[in-house]
Formats: sequence, C-alpha cells, structure tokens
Amino acid sequence: MAQYAEWSEFEIQRRARRLKALRSALRLRILAALAEAESNVGDLEQHLHVSQPLISWHLNQLRQAGFVEAHRMGREMWYRVRPEMFRALVADLESLLGFSLCEDSGKNRD
Repeated sequence: MAQYAEWSEFEIQRRARRLKALRSALRLRILAALAEAESNVGDLEQHLHVSQPLISWHLNQLRQAGFVEAHRMGREMWYRVRPEMFRALVADLESLLGFSLCEDSGKNRD
C-alpha cells in the first residue's frame, strides 16, 4: 500500500468517495445485515423494514464503492459484503493517519 504522501489527487478522491459511501445509517444497517448472511433485496426489505427501491438505491451506492458485490441466482440478485474492501479501507486510514489502528487493540486510549 502506497503511503499517503504518494497518493495522487485521483487516488485521494477515490478514497474519499469510498468513505462517503459509508456515511448513511441505512447503508451501515444493510452492511450489517449482509455481514450476517448473503441476501436479496426482498429479504433485506423485510429485515430492515425499508422499501425495495430505497434498498436497491443504497445497494447500488455500496456496489459502486466496492463494499458489496452481487451475483444472479435465477431471477434474483444476491448481495454479499466484500471483506477485502474493508481491509483496504483500514490500510488506507492507517497510511493517512500514520499509525496502526489495530496495534492497541484491547488497550484504552487516552
């Protein structure tokens, strides 16, 4: 992973768009549901009590950011979280901040 100082303006903007994709509470709820189990829009609609068009729109935002992937099974699209994208996000934040986010796990920070 390139150090922050080596990032081009394009790379910085791309990372900012990824972070922006996570700023919605509903998107975080969708991610949490998908982290439990791969799902389709209908299942998410029932689980989250949100309309199908709204879920579809937010899933599209998460797909564009790379956090979710989809595959067709029959007539339905099924969605799952891409854990490697969250690992990359953590690596990017560590590069930006200049320290490990996991280094002090289990310790309280002042």
